Amino acid sequence: MTIAVVLALASSVGWGISDFLGGLRSRTSGLLPVLVVSQVTALVLLAGFVGVLGSTPPDPPHLLAAAAAGVSEAVGVAALYRGLAVGRASVVAPVAAAAPVVPFAAGIALGQVPGPLQAGGLVLVVAGIVLAAHQRRSAGGGTGVAVLHGAVSAAGFGAFFVFMDAASEAGLPWALLVSRLTAVVAIAAVVLVLRAPVAVPRRTVPVLALIGVLIVGADAAYAAATTVGHLGVVAVLAAFHPVVTIGLAATLLRERVDVVQRIGVAAAVLGVVAVTAA
Repeated sequence: MTIAVVLALASSVGWGISDFLGGLRSRTSGLLPVLVVSQVTALVLLAGFVGVLGSTPPDPPHLLAAAAAGVSEAVGVAALYRGLAVGRASVVAPVAAAAPVVPFAAGIALGQVPGPLQAGGLVLVVAGIVLAAHQRRSAGGGTGVAVLHGAVSAAGFGAFFVFMDAASEAGLPWALLVSRLTAVVAIAAVVLVLRAPVAVPRRTVPVLALIGVLIVGADAAYAAATTVGHLGVVAVLAAFHPVVTIGLAATLLRERVDVVQRIGVAAAVLGVVAVTAA
């Protein structure tokens, strides 16, 4: 198992736990407080890290790539949550979970062609992630609206994977800092435009801050993985995080996992085994 695979899987675990905690807190505290506290915490940590290192900023193209990564991630999150609010989760989630297709295609375009066993494993992982994100159909918005939001979310997260790979070539700290700063600015702009109140109960701050710490760790692991591994492989394995979130929900909250989701989890795990064995 290469270091790139280990780092990519570590990022998926970090994102999976942060998604689980963020989803729990969003139910009681609301989405904006969760986003604001977690993202600002992540930004403060990264700013301190860069300050301690005392490293100089990279050239403008790499800074622009990092900023594009931050915007892409913000778009992906916004489209996902908006889609879940106005459309069917059973349509939005699987479409959004197809995000790894973007970096996988980019990797092939750059000449990073995986071997047969690895390619088969990656297909299994992507298919497994999509199936694991499946939810039973319920009343909600039209399928067309749900597909549109899911596709925008997939494009946003997929672009984040690609842009972060490019930004990381000039050094991880600044890539992570600029990406997070851009995301925070985007969230702040939304709050100002909507004039939405952001009330954060003091007792929830530690958990929300922990989400920010997990995001920093996951982003750093992913960015590091892209510098030593195949972009398509790293992005697909990093996108394993919905499976982690589903596993936590089933274990800790006793949430029901249907047959389709079980098949998806099994396929994704089998795919990871194939990738790491290649």
